[in-house]
Amino acid sequence: MFSERKVLLVVNPISGDVNKDVIFEKAIEKTEAEGYELRMYSTTGEHDLEQIRDMVHEIKPERVLVAGGDGTISLVAQAVYGVDIIMGIIPAGSANGLSVDFGLSGAIDQAMEVAFGSNIMHMDAVSINGDISLHLSDLGLNALLVKNYENSETRGKLGYAREMLKTLSEHENFLAKITTPDEVIETDALIVIIANAQKYGTGVTINPMGDMSDGLFELVIAKKLDFIETAKILAGNTDFNPEIMKVISVKHAIIECLDKEAHFQIDGEYKGTVNRAEAKIIEKYIKVAIL
Repeated sequence: MFSERKVLLVVNPISGDVNKDVIFEKAIEKTEAEGYELRMYSTTGEHDLEQIRDMVHEIKPERVLVAGGDGTISLVAQAVYGVDIIMGIIPAGSANGLSVDFGLSGAIDQAMEVAFGSNIMHMDAVSINGDISLHLSDLGLNALLVKNYENSETRGKLGYAREMLKTLSEHENFLAKITTPDEVIETDALIVIIANAQKYGTGVTINPMGDMSDGLFELVIAKKLDFIETAKILAGNTDFNPEIMKVISVKHAIIECLDKEAHFQIDGEYKGTVNRAEAKIIEKYIKVAIL
């Protein structure tokens, strides 16, 4: 463990619609009350990974707090990987999927208390084509939605709702071949989700089997939109119709797009189109403060 009395706060200044000045003020107030020295870093989109990694090794903090969305959290997790450090999450993105999974509200005061608390999870990660996913990544429908949302001018849930209508009209299924250590599946796919967690930031449970510390991730394969199967997911029922929905727990999988490239996103960050994605679990990737 690094120094017991230093904290690094990493803020994405353009994520979500949360007032970042309030986060700065709350962080200063909390660290002063707890007797910590606070250092801060604002992401710029240029060399952030290297600069955060350098700061961590320079100041040797006990904890690093992340104020941003899932993409920013994944960025910081990569920067501190291999270092004995605790990460605290301050929800400040557009969807905040990880925060939703951890039961954190949008209240900054609550998030600060949790971030400095003693309840710690050794959280897994999924390596996908060399990138790190802590939360939910996918090929297909939702990745196109992420792309459309990133290119839109409207933020928040209203922006998601508007772009969803556009996405549904644009999306086309793709032919997927999925190879795991136990089986090979070839199927028409609306979406293939690589899920370390359970919920999207909207609160919708897409992976009822998800456990971010069990040494496994799930593949959620949906062939088409279906009201009944969606209702089962929302109710936590995993008795899916195999003709429409399939969920499997694995440590390793290769997803190939046989007829066309598919839109691809990792933890809310659009990555373009791909014809192949290889996913592997990395157990106990990082320590995270949770409720």
